[in-house]
Amino acid sequence: MEELKNVVSAPFKKSLAASLPENKFEFSLAYDLKWFSLETASEVKNRALEAGLLSMKDGVIIPCFDVDSVRIPHAYKPPENFLELKEKTGKSGNSSVGRREDISFEQILDFISADTGIIKQRLVSEINSMQEQLSYLVDIRIVALIVAKKFGCRIEGLLDKVSRAVLGYSY
Repeated sequence: MEELKNVVSAPFKKSLAASLPENKFEFSLAYDLKWFSLETASEVKNRALEAGLLSMKDGVIIPCFDVDSVRIPHAYKPPENFLELKEKTGKSGNSSVGRREDISFEQILDFISADTGIIKQRLVSEINSMQEQLSYLVDIRIVALIVAKKFGCRIEGLLDKVSRAVLGYSY
């Protein structure tokens, strides 16, 4: 997962952008960074979407993690068998029955902030206030989704991931 995170954060770091159009994201991986073919860049994007590292809204790619926290080594280039390694680890990781897919509060916060344009500090304040109103009886990730909806964030892409993480089954 760390390797995939390094790869998908690079286009955002290179362009100093919080979001990128889908085609610009793929072009960056293929032509700017010269890491993959355009077809492989598209596959990388799809895998990152499936893994919950990226979300897409109206053709715009938004990272679901703090891109600034990723430190890409100087002269970094993904291994040639990058996608093959992902397949092997993905297959073995999915073999555990009843495994919950985790999505962190930070990932949800990043998504909401990117989608709404509201700074994280304000979102955390709103979430904490609502959690206090709910007597801390509700998982903070659920409270974050409630606050997200309050600010008009489209949470459909997060609902399934959060319900699997919190409840253990899909919405």
